[in-house]
Amino acid sequence: MNEQIIIRLGSQPEQVISWLVWAPLTQDIIASGEIAGISDLNALAERLGKRPVIALVPAADVLLKKVALPAKPTKQLLQALPFMLEEDQAEDIDKLYIATGKAELINGQYWQQVALCQRQRLEQWLGWLEQAGFTVSRMLPDAILLPAEAVPCCIALQQQWLLRQDDWQATAIESSWWPDYLALAGLPNLITYSPWPEHITQVHDTASPELPLALLARGLTSTSFNLLQGVYAPKRPQNRYWLQWRFTASLMVLCLAIYMLQLTGQVLQQKKQISNLEQQLRQEYSQLFPNERITNLSRQLQQKLQTLGGDPEQQHFLSLLAALQLRLAALPDIRLDSLRYDANRQELRFGASAAGFPSFEQLKLQLEQAGYTVEQGALSNDGNRIQGSVVMRGKL
Repeated sequence: MNEQIIIRLGSQPEQVISWLVWAPLTQDIIASGEIAGISDLNALAERLGKRPVIALVPAADVLLKKVALPAKPTKQLLQALPFMLEEDQAEDIDKLYIATGKAELINGQYWQQVALCQRQRLEQWLGWLEQAGFTVSRMLPDAILLPAEAVPCCIALQQQWLLRQDDWQATAIESSWWPDYLALAGLPNLITYSPWPEHITQVHDTASPELPLALLARGLTSTSFNLLQGVYAPKRPQNRYWLQWRFTASLMVLCLAIYMLQLTGQVLQQKKQISNLEQQLRQEYSQLFPNERITNLSRQLQQKLQTLGGDPEQQHFLSLLAALQLRLAALPDIRLDSLRYDANRQELRFGASAAGFPSFEQLKLQLEQAGYTVEQGALSNDGNRIQGSVVMRGKL
């Protein structure tokens, strides 16, 4: 059964702490009780187990208000909230913690729900629970969980009266101040979930008495608000299935990393082979045209073919050389070892090596598709490379 542990803290360490184990699906109370103060939290953690808890804090320590925004709320606009609130606070704004609720558009005006409390007190509440071994998943001001459909409504809890007046107006009043507060507030008909003091003259309706934390627990599903935001936001719990498969996933990542390293090595090796091939072609070109500076070998070969129409043999050689360079660039695993042009036979002979037999077959196929006659000599396996010779003719 999915159970929730709800702990209602006090403002001071010595104040009574109420707790509840709640089954939200069936709306049942599993267990409940009180402890004298934070000194008993460790014993409570041992009893309940160190499971995530929902912490409720006195609404008297959290100011809930709505702030008018000049435009639709954005991340940048919400970052300016401290400056908007600074003039209304008696305390230094830097010492206050600000959490945001939902934004509402009312009559063309955006209103942002905000909750303010002392940063030191928030850290104190978290510290009490974490030192006991609890992990806090949510923290809310207690009175905001009273039934929203019955406002204004109240309930007595630990020498206080929790009061909710609308969707974002809630507080907690000390029992000794409760009559004076009601006299000044001028509230309409009030619904109470606790027995009403006979000496207080306030128009009220008495609802069925409820255990305070059980009534507040029912309100958890009607709000998504959480005081813990930003740096205080709870860390997401690790999925237990992920923990089981984490080793397998880590192994897969390691294998992928090794594969990528190998692939990177192959790419680098191919780039090196292409560079060597280009260097060999540059040397051949420089031997034919020793006084010419090479800037773009492919373009210069094309230019020679266009301008050397008067020398058929030279034009033929350049045509063969340019065609070979184009196909070798598309097959980076083929490395050119030797190159010789036979003017009498009008053929280009070259020796090469490749990673496998298919590379030679692919080169032969591409040259033949381009209209050249190709004779492939014997191929031999020399360690990790395949060596062979090729004769290329055609396109006079």
